[in-house]
Amino acid sequence: MSNQKKLKIYLCDITYDTIIYVSDTIPINIGYVGSYIKKIFGDKVDIELFKYPNEIIDRLKKDPPDMIGLSNYSWNSNLSEFIASIAKKNNPNVITVQGGTNFPYDDFSQKKFLMNRPSTDVYTILEGEKSCTNVVQRIFDVEKDRKKFFEKPIDGCIFIQPETRNKKDVVAVKGKILDRIKDLDEIPSPYLNGMLDKFFDGKLTPFLETNRGCPFTCSFCHTGDFYFHKLNKFSEKRVQDEIEYIGKKASELGITNLHLADVNFGMYPTDKKTCEFFLESRKKYNWPLQIIGTTGKNAKERVMEITGILGDMFAINMAMQSMSETVLDNIKRANIKLDHMDAINEHLRKEGRATHGELIVPLPGETKESFIEGLNKMLNSGVSSVCIYTLMMLHGTKFQDPDYRKKFGYKGKFRIVPLDFGEYDGHKIFDYEEAGIESKDFSFQDYLDARAIALFVESLHNGRPFDEFFKYAKLFDIQPATMLKNLYDNISNASEDVRKVVNDFIEETKGELWDSEDELLNHYRKSENYEKLKQGEVGGNLIYKYKSYNIVKCGLSWIDFIEEQLFNSIRDKQPNLKSFTEIKSEISEIAKFCKSKISGLLDVDSDLSPISSMFKYNIVEWIDDGGNKRLKDYEFEFGKKEIFFEYSKDQIIMRNDYFKRYGTSINAVSKIVTRIAGLESQFRQVKNDEIKELRNIYKKIDDQWLTKYAMSG
Repeated sequence: MSNQKKLKIYLCDITYDTIIYVSDTIPINIGYVGSYIKKIFGDKVDIELFKYPNEIIDRLKKDPPDMIGLSNYSWNSNLSEFIASIAKKNNPNVITVQGGTNFPYDDFSQKKFLMNRPSTDVYTILEGEKSCTNVVQRIFDVEKDRKKFFEKPIDGCIFIQPETRNKKDVVAVKGKILDRIKDLDEIPSPYLNGMLDKFFDGKLTPFLETNRGCPFTCSFCHTGDFYFHKLNKFSEKRVQDEIEYIGKKASELGITNLHLADVNFGMYPTDKKTCEFFLESRKKYNWPLQIIGTTGKNAKERVMEITGILGDMFAINMAMQSMSETVLDNIKRANIKLDHMDAINEHLRKEGRATHGELIVPLPGETKESFIEGLNKMLNSGVSSVCIYTLMMLHGTKFQDPDYRKKFGYKGKFRIVPLDFGEYDGHKIFDYEEAGIESKDFSFQDYLDARAIALFVESLHNGRPFDEFFKYAKLFDIQPATMLKNLYDNISNASEDVRKVVNDFIEETKGELWDSEDELLNHYRKSENYEKLKQGEVGGNLIYKYKSYNIVKCGLSWIDFIEEQLFNSIRDKQPNLKSFTEIKSEISEIAKFCKSKISGLLDVDSDLSPISSMFKYNIVEWIDDGGNKRLKDYEFEFGKKEIFFEYSKDQIIMRNDYFKRYGTSINAVSKIVTRIAGLESQFRQVKNDEIKELRNIYKKIDDQWLTKYAMSG
């Protein structure tokens, strides 16, 4: 090869971009692979990274590579295969490689998977740095001779012998599984070597990984495989240098947030230093203002302590998945005890910090009754938000095992991965997923009911837009789930705009599901149906789409409806109360408070100027005390007082960043909702003649984490 040109390699982590950038993170995955290959082969290779589909399509036509590597996830699998087909058309000798989590574990399914992807030559198994390097080495060894390339196995990879692809006996050739890289610093930093610089373009969110591995064995997650059990880490200095590097660039671009790839952040003592590095970066560069990540499933006390350094930059995530012991046993998972969860939420609530919980339905053995019971437990624990996910029948998990599906009576239907569609090089391309919509214990009607409940939880409870109503309801022994059920049962009494949102959601939930992949594709390839996708009428994330409608378009109507229904519920539950006039006054003040705090929330056309209202009760002090007493105990001593509601400078910076990068449509807002650490971080802040300094509604000034940090430093 000494007399030949450099080996040209393109590495791609492609996102759909028809409506918004669906995968909007800087592609550290291909950055790691590229950096490792460059370390091994140096000047023998010329490597370029790609994120956007039209850019790579154009480059493949003008300057085709010798090898192209593409990431394969549930959200870009078919798009990557399409890109591979274009690479082959423009250079029949190109070696096409895919790698990623969207791949089966058993040999039979792996062969079937590859047979359905004729434009993919090689698949790299599990971690990709060494296996991709082995592919490059093979290309050098055979001097780009395609016939010789497939003569023997490649460690860390699997491929179909080309001459058998169209024969009865298809031959899959699989190399040995490679050991994981233990010292992750063996992989040069794609940030520090400049390989990812082109992606600091103002569109993408920085992505950071400090470790790899997960000690848990959850059956619904690909990292539940024993291969990933041991934790491997990047060095403290490496992480510190990357945060410094990213912070400087992000600050110059006005980017405010960060995605953290770690699956159990805060569970390990070394995470404390990472938090300190984040805080130093925020002080120096005003970045990151928010961090999106997943906290550890165990050692919650340590998680609280470590992430407490970050204050409201980061939320604790209680990924319970189910509260049923039967279900947890079926999925090989153990949760923290309920009383521990209650205590953690109480502690975090006093600190003014948000907590997130997660449930997945329908998991094996879950019934509608056990799901509702578990949801009640989680909501009553005081968690700020509960995300209720539909079970995805992903490759690389038990849910693609026919015997496992038969055991629990699973049925799946197909739907487009939210916003994952586009027309590229004259072809309509779609990525879709199989949703678990029924099991032997959970009917399809149960599924529809659970989805409706999920919308109500996401829209009305999560992020605290109407939290004061829920606090007040508890004073009369009306629990959150009971209140939500009452609202759902009485939705016919809501205003027309609220009723329309709920009805449209239920109809679209039914309409997004297809019995087969072919049915889905045949439907959306028709021009009139594809146009509906492009216009955002269908094909989005329904929960967040309709949450956005509820909060941005119908927020005030919801407040009026909740005000009315809560009063009726209290009157019906405790008919012998003598102070209904006073109760009505208290609920009315809560309604006014909620309308003020969410005024302009994620609405690009709203006036951001400070607003104020006169209040009879000191609602802020009531919130600080936990809302455990009636508002009449917090009546201002000398009549009504004016409370001001304003957006802070940082809130406006974040808001402008989100609108600039994601857009302002309902689909864009639905994306923004998933990209903020908590909706409450976007509420107007408050002050009055007693609260001289603008403050977060849910955090006292003397508890502010930045103040604490500055004093301790």
